[in-house]
Amino acid sequence: MGYTTWFCATLALLDGVLAVNLSPPTGSTIPRSFRFDKVKKNLDNIPKLRKRADTILQRLDNMDYLYYANISIGTPPQQLRLHIDTGSSDIWVESADSSLCMQSTDPCGSTGTFNYNDSSTYSKIADDFSISYVDGEYAKGDYGKDIFYFDDGSNVTGLQFGIGLSSSSSEGIMGIGFNLNEVQVQRLGKAPYRNLVDVMADQGLIKSRAYSLWLNDLDATTGQILFGGVDTAKFHGSLTTLPIDKREGETQSREFAITLTSVTLVNDNADSLTITKSGFEVAALLDTGSTYTYLPTDLAAALTDQVGAQTVESLGCAIVPCDVRSYNGSITYGFSGANITVALRELIVDAYDNDGNLATYTDGTPLCYFGILDAAGGSNVLGDTFLRSAYVVYDLDNEEISLAQTLYNVTDSNILEIGTGNNSVPDATGAASAVTIPATGESDRSNTMPYVSGFVTRTATGVMATSTSDSVPSFNPSRFILTFITAGCALLIYIL
Repeated sequence: MGYTTWFCATLALLDGVLAVNLSPPTGSTIPRSFRFDKVKKNLDNIPKLRKRADTILQRLDNMDYLYYANISIGTPPQQLRLHIDTGSSDIWVESADSSLCMQSTDPCGSTGTFNYNDSSTYSKIADDFSISYVDGEYAKGDYGKDIFYFDDGSNVTGLQFGIGLSSSSSEGIMGIGFNLNEVQVQRLGKAPYRNLVDVMADQGLIKSRAYSLWLNDLDATTGQILFGGVDTAKFHGSLTTLPIDKREGETQSREFAITLTSVTLVNDNADSLTITKSGFEVAALLDTGSTYTYLPTDLAAALTDQVGAQTVESLGCAIVPCDVRSYNGSITYGFSGANITVALRELIVDAYDNDGNLATYTDGTPLCYFGILDAAGGSNVLGDTFLRSAYVVYDLDNEEISLAQTLYNVTDSNILEIGTGNNSVPDATGAASAVTIPATGESDRSNTMPYVSGFVTRTATGVMATSTSDSVPSFNPSRFILTFITAGCALLIYIL
């Protein structure tokens, strides 16, 4: 989850109870199925800006929806709610003794805290756990080891994780990336430790370090991560396997980056046009810690223009009439021949006013946000507005990603175990002549909150799909007039 963002609005964390259901074991190694719930975090649903940073800074700040799972740590087990994050590699939890969690408003009540004094199996490793943020937020404390329990009672022992003894963020995370991306490696220069996915394989819960992800659609409240297996009932066709992009000069993968080779727009009349030029190649991160998708500036602008969205230039927030959801248009992302199609309706995110009501333009037309934003020179990121449409297998052992078009809201299941060695992912075929390029530099997200004050006026009505043989398909030629009254970094957004 490495990249910098500036928020466009305040956060509002809603309480909720989350369920994690794991399939009972039937043998020494089986796929471990995490069923997790999607929790709405930001009432305003406002996208974020990003800016580059020179340090490795990690956080969970998914602005619209967070994907959580309930787990337990310690003896006796202490229940916690952790955000599942493919963009980071550490588990860290809030301490019951942190000044933040001890506040009268109980900001950590919905996610839970860990009290190491109450666990007879806890052991301290080091006192140099530290995560800092561009806006001044931080979490620091100890590294420790303890028993980590899944929902069915199965567990791994001696798992290392961070404890936020002092922090300004209440979000605990379950990072499931490569151990080379761990905080102590990137910030302290230490050797990597065996993180969750490593230990699950070491202790025989799964055969290899691999798992699959199914987020389901935008309106679904649950999804699934399947450790050690794939569920062929959750995707269409077969999986296509792609190599993971490595950093320049590095021989091992650090994060889940693959090469995006084309982007094609399809309008309501099924007319299509490839937006990218021949030879287009950019590395993009697959990150559940990002709600939105961030693409190169020209590409993001072309897609935003074609759906009739209006970008707030000073903040990077793209707005669009919500009725664009009714169109059958789509965007297809190509990866060396593997294609994932994202329906336009999956990119239209509800916006809310400061009273929690659905936002509208001044003429009463419902207003939404568009789920693709400008990477602004930072890392390209395929976040949840992409990942909901893709069934993804993360194969850490072979440093590969396998993709297929997801099937939404299916109740059937056909789980196959991921084995060991090369070509171990079931129902997967390697992409012919797969392209790889160096992954790009790090950045991170911050929690600074610039605001905008102004009026949003809709001067055109209706959404029309048009196309000619000589022009790019256009979903919505509507234009909006956006007037801003700017006064520094602490202004308030009013969507009338």
